[in-house]
Amino acid sequence: MSVIVPAYNVAAFVSQTLDSILDQTYQNIEVLVVDDGSQDHTPAIVQSYMQKDSRIQLFQQSNQELPQPEI
Repeated sequence: MSVIVPAYNVAAFVSQTLDSILDQTYQNIEVLVVDDGSQDHTPAIVQSYMQKDSRIQLFQQSNQELPQPEI
């Protein structure tokens, strides 16, 4: 099973998120964190988890800003 975690400037929460996923009783998972150009320490935190658990992968891209509706 794959768990996809979208992330953008979530350094304050990403550890709690990853801990929660990894604490599940079902262990046959992969965790795919997709970072959308975070400007905080989100990627570094995810990378520290990757060093401890090979089920975690980080994918980084430049920020894909949501289009703003025309008013």
